[in-house]
Amino acid sequence: MLAVHCPRCGRPAPVSLASPDLMACAACHHRGPPPAEAAQGLRAAAQIVLQADVRRRQLSDALRRTLATASRRHARLLVVFALASVPITGFAALVLLGLWISADRDGRLVTGGMVVAAWLGTVGAGAAVLALVRRRQRRLEEACAARPPAAPGEPAACHVCGAPLDGGGDDGGSGMIARCGFCGADNLVAPAVLERVRARQVVIFRSFEQAVSAELASFGRATSGAAAAVVATALVVPVAVFAVAVVAVVIAESRRPPVDAAVRYAVVSTPVGQCVGKVASGTDGGAAVRFGGFRRTELPEEQALAPGAPIEAVSPGALVGRAVTAKEGTGVVEEVFSSPLTGNSVEVRRADGTSFTSSIAGLCLDGAPPR
Repeated sequence: MLAVHCPRCGRPAPVSLASPDLMACAACHHRGPPPAEAAQGLRAAAQIVLQADVRRRQLSDALRRTLATASRRHARLLVVFALASVPITGFAALVLLGLWISADRDGRLVTGGMVVAAWLGTVGAGAAVLALVRRRQRRLEEACAARPPAAPGEPAACHVCGAPLDGGGDDGGSGMIARCGFCGADNLVAPAVLERVRARQVVIFRSFEQAVSAELASFGRATSGAAAAVVATALVVPVAVFAVAVVAVVIAESRRPPVDAAVRYAVVSTPVGQCVGKVASGTDGGAAVRFGGFRRTELPEEQALAPGAPIEAVSPGALVGRAVTAKEGTGVVEEVFSSPLTGNSVEVRRADGTSFTSSIAGLCLDGAPPR
């Protein structure tokens, strides 16, 4: 707010480029000419404004519609965001429920963590876009907002030159945007916005030329590329979340800690040969061997053991050097390790020199089982 000190009470009194030879103090109701130095500065600032292209101080039709429908648009975005979150939320809930009731623990923690991270990333990206859109909207509103009335009943003033606004809307009848009759600047006069900017007013007593130039530059920055910034944010945030998730998975898979020795494995006869499974309790309370979720399609998920039948145990380390067949193909086991995705796993080298990784549960052996 351009102002001078009232010669009577000393409080800030607003001044205008449209009337550089008049000041009116709202505190003591004194009216009269401002100091000569201030009047000279106001005239110089008025020349800067009038020499600048008036279009720099005016809003495009698109920005006018954006400002006039801001609250409705934000409400619609919230509804769309809520509806768009339903499918990913339902999918995440179903996956987590399946992991909770599944007896197979291989990769459960990591899979559940990835599902939660994907849900948080999607919902978080949407929330971030909403927040940034709202922040951009507020910045635009504050850059265009008129100067609030100094006292009840008085008109708002132009945010560029300080001239009083007649309150007539210039935005198709909504009454939210008024064009200054002196400098031609567009002003947002929505009551809620004026109340918000009232507490953030900066009183300027000198260097009126610099203050006006800075106001013109601020208005230009806030109103240029508003739509492009919103679209860019909506595209960049989800891509960044996906990239971080991919990097996290790659780093987790690159680490190969030792196998979990607490997991017990056994070799049993199946329709496709002697295969390795994880020893666990069956659905009927007896012993069973589970081949896991990474098994070959020919293998069942679980195979019960006969009551009292001996369990032919096998240790993960004994698989090194053995020829095996897995879902991904056939080869020789070169290494055993623990994977955050598949649990205890093996690296298998094919005859052509390529390798693949497979869960230990679900491997089928060639020849006699190792001890």
